[in-house]
Amino acid sequence: MKPFFKVISLFLVSIILLVATACSNNDDAYIYFQLDEVPKTLDPQTAKTDIELLISQNLYEGLMRYDEKGELQYGVAKSYKKQGLTYTFTLRDDAKWKNGDKLTAHDFAFAFKRALSFDTQAPYASLLYCIKNGKEIASGDLINLNLGVTAVDDKTLKIELVYDDPDFLKILAHPIAMPCNEEFFVSCKGKYGLDTDFALSNGSYRLAKWGKEIFGIRLYRNKEYTGDFYAKNAAVFISYNKDLTAAETLKQNDADIAFVSSNEIDDLTQNGFKTVETQNTVWFLTLGASLPEPIRQSFAMLAGSEVYSPSLTSGVAPANSIFPPSLNTNAGASGMLAYNLENAKAIYTEAIKQLPDKKLPDDIKLYYYDNGFSKNMVTSIVGHWQHHLGAYINIEAVSSPQVLEAQLKEQSYYMAIFPVSANSVSASEYLAKFGIDYTIGDLTEQQISLLNGYSRIPLAFESKTVAFSESISNIKIVNGLSIDMSFIEKEED
Repeated sequence: MKPFFKVISLFLVSIILLVATACSNNDDAYIYFQLDEVPKTLDPQTAKTDIELLISQNLYEGLMRYDEKGELQYGVAKSYKKQGLTYTFTLRDDAKWKNGDKLTAHDFAFAFKRALSFDTQAPYASLLYCIKNGKEIASGDLINLNLGVTAVDDKTLKIELVYDDPDFLKILAHPIAMPCNEEFFVSCKGKYGLDTDFALSNGSYRLAKWGKEIFGIRLYRNKEYTGDFYAKNAAVFISYNKDLTAAETLKQNDADIAFVSSNEIDDLTQNGFKTVETQNTVWFLTLGASLPEPIRQSFAMLAGSEVYSPSLTSGVAPANSIFPPSLNTNAGASGMLAYNLENAKAIYTEAIKQLPDKKLPDDIKLYYYDNGFSKNMVTSIVGHWQHHLGAYINIEAVSSPQVLEAQLKEQSYYMAIFPVSANSVSASEYLAKFGIDYTIGDLTEQQISLLNGYSRIPLAFESKTVAFSESISNIKIVNGLSIDMSFIEKEED
């Protein structure tokens, strides 16, 4: 081959390689993400909803972080030592805030003190109760000066625990444990995390725009970020459309990614969309303390999955534990009550004889949260009770599951059916919803205790599902139910 043709051939090969590389890893791509709710705050210490937690987790980076495989790695920390109940973290030398300022151990110390301050009322403060005096400070019984967190110097953070929480390192990747710059926080004068100008992040993205009247959030790659998780895309544009379902938004190509409801999954997969999911939610039937235990037992015996399984949609499966699979506990089906028609009828018949007027209270009603599929589950169960026990129960939908969540602790209503979600990888955070102050111990025993008395009956596991177009890859659900957007790649046409 003549030299001229060799040059031309090498030039063409190089062009082909460049094109192939651009197609396989387009780091200039914009990702369009459709939300199922609008966030009220992007303050990681006070973030409460799934969406607030998700966006906060992408703006900030904690001492620890999850990688693309869902494995825990160092974030701002580059190493740690553990002696007894004391962790000593050494921070990266080059960690920065989005404005280029140096990030120090003092930023973490201030964040922990703020998260556990009684005045903050952080929704997930309980995740940090393993820190020395953390619970007492959050309860208002001690002042912050006694918290077991110390910035030894700019690069060294010491954290003293009061008990050895096996999930502690995982918790350090949760938004509640993200750093907070005290000087910037004070300058916000109460507006921290509430607008574009009042958010100082240190993660893979920076907040570039937050429209309120016409909702829209824009996250751009943080060029000051120096860690191991540099964003593989240029930006994520986040929107919300109250007039369209998530499925409609995806099919109209108005979004690349969206959270979808269970009854939308089949339609989307048939239209070529892909999904990832995590089972982090349990639907419970609660039976109030005002009902005698034998009545509760008979109702519970006839609320088995045999009754309502046909009504469940994609993304929903019968529950075999009070703990959602996302928590990875070893409790299994311990304490779960088996379906037993004959015993239920016999127990109910005897129990009714002991009630005033030998019948159920006239005002008995089952309240439930209707999210699309749940009404069929509710009517299946109530219809089964009516058919086999002669128990006539009226049903009434409520607008939000939060209306009923207190039932887990109080059982003030006669009956209720509603979802309960784990918003982290910590069993203590989940059990707090039941009024359980869990530190460490056998989760199997906790489950048996909660199921005893027939007041809480797990019915179904529901998945949090993300649907996305074929052009999107590398979507992983990490740290409970968060999506690290820095991993997402998009193949442009």
